[in-house]
Amino acid sequence: MAARFPSGRFVLATLIASLILWAIMMFGTLAHLSELAEGAEPFDLRPMGYSLGEARGLLAMLGEEGRVYYASVQLALDTIYPALYALSRVLILWWMTALGRLRATAVPQAWRYSMAALPVIAAGLDYWENTRIAAMLAAGPGVTTELVGSASIATQLKSLFGAATEIMTLVILAAVIVRRLKAGKQREVQS
Repeated sequence: MAARFPSGRFVLATLIASLILWAIMMFGTLAHLSELAEGAEPFDLRPMGYSLGEARGLLAMLGEEGRVYYASVQLALDTIYPALYALSRVLILWWMTALGRLRATAVPQAWRYSMAALPVIAAGLDYWENTRIAAMLAAGPGVTTELVGSASIATQLKSLFGAATEIMTLVILAAVIVRRLKAGKQREVQS
């Protein structure tokens, strides 16, 4: 049983679920918030962070209706997303680094745990960001410098660890695909 966990189907199902939820937020709730804010990007979509003036401007443009929507709809979805994101990325990384996928032997456990830590850290930072955004939404346009500073740092760090996770996942996936293609060509030559 342990040798077969996680199954490819389970890994794929969690990955698809996380991508569906991401798409709902990206093209649904976050797009709606951007419309309410006259085209300004919501806090979640500012990987380089934001200044006090930018945060106050966004909070003012959102108005009461937008701040309530952000807090009640977007942050509700973003309560589920970080855990689903971490689960899907940990599983795909674990699956790709298992015996025979990336190389003939399994990737050493210490490396696998280190790789799995990245999406878990990204998820934790996303939750920290969400608490800071919720506090900013409650404060409104009079938000303090300290609160905006901590929220901006959370957004930047979440974005950094998320990007590192995605890049690492894609690089390993490419290596797995190249390994399988080479193995397929070798079998053809031997036939």
